[in-house]
Amino acid sequence: MKIWWQSSTAIHRLDDYRNTLTKNLNDLKRPDVEVHVNGVDDGSMDLHYNAVVAMNSYGVGGVLNKMMQAEEQGYDAVAIGCFLDPAMQEAREILQIPVLGLGEASMLMACMYGAKFSGIAFHKKQSQYYDRKAFEYGLSSRHIPFGDLGIDFTEVQKAFTSPGQMTDNFLKESRRLASQGAEVILAACATVNAIIRRENITEVDGALIMDCNAVLLKTTEAMADLSKTIGLNASRKLLYQSPANPDLNRWKQIYGFRSQAQLKP
Repeated sequence: MKIWWQSSTAIHRLDDYRNTLTKNLNDLKRPDVEVHVNGVDDGSMDLHYNAVVAMNSYGVGGVLNKMMQAEEQGYDAVAIGCFLDPAMQEAREILQIPVLGLGEASMLMACMYGAKFSGIAFHKKQSQYYDRKAFEYGLSSRHIPFGDLGIDFTEVQKAFTSPGQMTDNFLKESRRLASQGAEVILAACATVNAIIRRENITEVDGALIMDCNAVLLKTTEAMADLSKTIGLNASRKLLYQSPANPDLNRWKQIYGFRSQAQLKP
């Protein structure tokens, strides 16, 4: 099995993050699974802005374009390693392989481990975004508004070498959310999650700190198995109704989407 892990960043430039994440995923994956970590060709680090998320998601060489390349190259499933779930619904509409998002998979899984869940974003604008996603996923009655670390994505990268301040803030915010009734707390960013996993933070004041990256990987493995063994795939009625291939190919030309063969090394 081959899984395409899609970051919403230009992860090829972020050595600490890429190396830590790759090690985490390789430690967790089944022996018969290959996980390939990919990012966008280029993009801003200002992912707390909705406009940047949109441009990173839908531009040429962006998240959607890269996921289309995954299917073209014969991957069995896509795991979107970003809690924003960028381009997830759009990818499910046009790809025939399973597409899983970090945010949706983590929130749904959290409901199996506690009555109420919350999470911690790195920036307040992102926590607001995740609150909207919880509503969109139909989980309002299980959700406590997300907290945040009060930093941007560039500052998050510094925690790979100096984790103290970020982990202290994470623990403080986790205690606050636990006091509000959160039984499961999500590190609502694949990068933050990689650091929290490395620091072995699994519980705060009785609340479970879920390893979201692990949940996404293992869920993607399972969904790829179900697709192969019993043909379980996204419903093609309404939300994920697919266009005809000639239409999709025409769209790729109109918007200049790249195939892997057209990319520079």
